[in-house]
Amino acid sequence: MAATGGPFSIDTFTSKLLQGGALASLFKAKLLSTKGTSESGSTGDFEFLCKATTLPGDTIDVATVTYMGRGINIPSNRAATQWATTIYNDEGMATRNNIESWMEQLNSHSTNKRASGMQRILDYTGTLTVEQLPKTGSTTATKMYSFINAWPSAIGEIAVDWETNDIQTYDVTWEFSYWTSTQSGIA
Repeated sequence: MAATGGPFSIDTFTSKLLQGGALASLFKAKLLSTKGTSESGSTGDFEFLCKATTLPGDTIDVATVTYMGRGINIPSNRAATQWATTIYNDEGMATRNNIESWMEQLNSHSTNKRASGMQRILDYTGTLTVEQLPKTGSTTATKMYSFINAWPSAIGEIAVDWETNDIQTYDVTWEFSYWTSTQSGIA
């Protein structure tokens, strides 16, 4: 079957993948500010230990207005979203300790209270980024997202097992107020 605009051509298809297409493995995520422990490397190492994440999706909810029996969909509010990261665990666990400390300050295990000085949103949130990198080796991102007013809402368990020698990983779920991307004109 012919594609729209002419017959199938692998050359036409590959010409649309500018610079050969973006590679999923070329990214870096950064924890720019945190409210957890200030252990050495707990924020700077995040860039190297963040094994996997996503570039964010976006959804605008739909409001249905009915007129004379017919539903008309109109854009409503943006849906709240989360951001997930998978992190390699270093033996000193500095990054994990930082996130656990941050979560403890948000709501203590033993007292079920928030730490003093953590009442206002700017008191308990930080900023994270994820950058898509080019294959040229340049450190200039081709796309960057910043997650504003971010905080960790869940940290995953770490499996320990005598039958494996894999480096431990764990997942962290982040909540945030909104994201920005200058390349999309969203600042």
